Amino acid sequence: MNSGVAWVLVALGLATVIVRRRTAAILLVTVQSVALGVAAFAMAGGRGSEFWIASGALVAKGLVLGGALGWSVKRTREPRPIAEGIPAPVRFVVAVVLGMGAAALVPSFGISASVGNATVALVAIGAAIVLLRRSTLFQALGLIVAENGVAIAATSARDGLPIVIELGFVFDVIVVVAVAVAMNERIHGEFGTGDTGVLRELRD
Repeated sequence: MNSGVAWVLVALGLATVIVRRRTAAILLVTVQSVALGVAAFAMAGGRGSEFWIASGALVAKGLVLGGALGWSVKRTREPRPIAEGIPAPVRFVVAVVLGMGAAALVPSFGISASVGNATVALVAIGAAIVLLRRSTLFQALGLIVAENGVAIAATSARDGLPIVIELGFVFDVIVVVAVAVAMNERIHGEFGTGDTGVLRELRD
């Protein structure tokens, strides 16, 4: 994968760390996922039919998950914006430090250094989204961002990962996000919000 494209995907992940609205975050991650699939299609020439199938799966994943999360947002309107425990500038700095720190620590694994750094950074940024955002849907988005980082490595490797592994990653993320959407709707139904902070108030 072109290193410029890889770092654009990283920038979209960082934007997801700081945006306030769930709909904006869903749009960013959907664009990121679809762009990843399109970039994979651009590299598919001469790689065989399996790579084409995997590229199509990446595009389909982005569209399906974006649609599912958007549908969940419409069903779980927040009465007021969820108050984040950490301000956006601090979240941004933490995500950058985690991403760049992870990229510096993880050795090369068979792809160009720049793309490899972008891969590791995006996985770390996805983890940061899960840790730093309180909305259940943002946490689901963090998992998608991290999986997109893995997909960059899979598509950029010289021979690519076997299609079974690539499609397995996609399936796992879809299942996890489906569970997150169901949890979001259950929490919202019980407490009137998708803020995971309300769960800390529960006692045995």
